[in-house]
Amino acid sequence: MTIRALITGFVAVALTMTGVQPASAQESSTLAGSVRAAESKPWIKLAGTSGKVNDEAGKLRLASYSLVFDAGQGHYGYLREGGKFVKTPYRAALVAPGERWVAGIPDYRLWTAQKKIDLIDRRTGRKHTVRLPAPVTSPEWSQDGRTLLLTAYDEHRDGSLTIIGFITLDVADRVARLVKAGPRHIVSNWSIGREFRFFFAGGSTRVLARHNEADDSSPKSRIAVYDLRGQLRRYYTGVGAPDEWSAAQVFSPSGRLFATVVRDDDSRAQIRIVEAATGKVVHRFGGKDVRAFMGWYDDAHVIVQRERGRTQLFQRVDLSGGAGLDLIREKLVANPAEYEPHLERVNFVRSD
Repeated sequence: MTIRALITGFVAVALTMTGVQPASAQESSTLAGSVRAAESKPWIKLAGTSGKVNDEAGKLRLASYSLVFDAGQGHYGYLREGGKFVKTPYRAALVAPGERWVAGIPDYRLWTAQKKIDLIDRRTGRKHTVRLPAPVTSPEWSQDGRTLLLTAYDEHRDGSLTIIGFITLDVADRVARLVKAGPRHIVSNWSIGREFRFFFAGGSTRVLARHNEADDSSPKSRIAVYDLRGQLRRYYTGVGAPDEWSAAQVFSPSGRLFATVVRDDDSRAQIRIVEAATGKVVHRFGGKDVRAFMGWYDDAHVIVQRERGRTQLFQRVDLSGGAGLDLIREKLVANPAEYEPHLERVNFVRSD
């Protein structure tokens, strides 16, 4: 006997025992349909990994992701096409809110900055290759899906890079605008694209970046906010730092809140939620299994990465870290030298 038949029969018996007539054929059909829907909640297999995504988890859906491979030396970017994900020639194929535009960052190697990117218009299928005035990393879309933000560098002969500011790229004209801003931090090797990168600071008219080299937990750590001309507008002091290892937006959809992290030596992360207007930390949570902040789900929930044994989870949690809903589950497979390719960056977008 099927689960559907058992539940339908149980409901009919229960109603009869309480003196209520069994459901009509139409009502039974409705109940059976609900059971069938519950049984068929789709967990879609992710290409290139053991991971699966809960594709009916709510308002957002997974649009693209990057797998880290070769002991952390590179990323394979995957893009959603219908109900499956396909490998791209990019290390990141970042889908904009609204899902019309994709920003493709060429080359699988992580420790290089690129002098061009591809903008793909999914409505027309056209690919526009945009040459840039400086090498870049760390793409982020504005919340209206119209402007791409990139961190810009000056290259040195020894392979190190100096961060010189940021580039904005509007899909309307596809003109790259370089804005020099902030201290000239030098980055090299594993820190390229993962230290002192720029993020949108709510909306698309301001950006922020970690300002100094103080430890994230230090009361002297600073985040600087700039306008799109590169003018300094304010500091946030002693609130932690943006999670530069993820490709997520740090500001909530309303722009009222933003998220920072403080990590200990074991890479455990404490997530801090900061009120943008006042700079006050209004929530904080963590735990031995919390590894990273991955983005905002809505103004009341964030997405975090957890590791439990050999399982990696990407969860929606409330601002106290509770009421977790699994969005992605991935079994991590280890060999003597490194993990097999596994998820490091995920790109959820609103589905409506």
